[in-house]
Amino acid sequence: MNEAFLQNLFRIAEALSQAGWAEANAGNISIRLRREEAPTDPAPGPWQPLAIAIPALAGEQFLVTAKGCQIRNIPHFPRRDCGVLELNGDGTAYRVVWGLERSVPTSEFFAHLLSHAVRKERSGGTERVILHTHPVTLVALCHVMELDSAKLTRLLWSMHPEGVALFPGGIAYLPFALPGSREISAMTCEAFQKFSMVLWEYHGVFASGRDLDHAFGMVQAAEKCANIYKTARALGGVTRTLRDDDIAAIAGFLGLTPAPGILHLSGGTNHAL
Repeated sequence: MNEAFLQNLFRIAEALSQAGWAEANAGNISIRLRREEAPTDPAPGPWQPLAIAIPALAGEQFLVTAKGCQIRNIPHFPRRDCGVLELNGDGTAYRVVWGLERSVPTSEFFAHLLSHAVRKERSGGTERVILHTHPVTLVALCHVMELDSAKLTRLLWSMHPEGVALFPGGIAYLPFALPGSREISAMTCEAFQKFSMVLWEYHGVFASGRDLDHAFGMVQAAEKCANIYKTARALGGVTRTLRDDDIAAIAGFLGLTPAPGILHLSGGTNHAL
């Protein structure tokens, strides 16, 4: 494997662990590889059929974390705790070509592949990473608020200018579904038609990015905004926030287009949350 690519993976794995977002065997990562990132010493295994064909990913290679692996151990046991998979020419099967020496792909593997197919098409091929992790405060919001995608996105954007700056596409909110199920895969793919980041109710975040730093940075920014909201509530309640017009002005200054349907640009008052 490309050494610089692996070192960046190790750095993000350590950051996820240190943030407390990847407890025990929680969280998983997949990366659609460029040619220069692919293994230089492949050892192809047998083909395994996919539940459904994914022709949009035919011939692609993906680095994926292993089922049951602990993300903090990836830098120490990369061939054991992650691996590279290759899809066949019509996207109906995959095989391991590197790593995964003691396990199989993450249990969220199917959701990852379907999400990659959607985001590859929606981003014109620029988004190559799917990151699933468990940010504490974002998950905690599910337990104390009635949320939907618009309400969650606006709440987070209104807490800090870096919100709309770092995840202008917003964040989708999905009701609880069984982790690893086809139901949650289908719901996530539908959300990824419009969003690059999804909060699974009571569970965690699924984020799509150009690279690991981009995906991790979006989750960091969303979690920071959620923490600011939590801290403001603890200090006596949220009485002032960024207005929708302020958020739109920040996005315009940066040349960004906020997700539609979130902001109401009426020049109205700054409502408490």
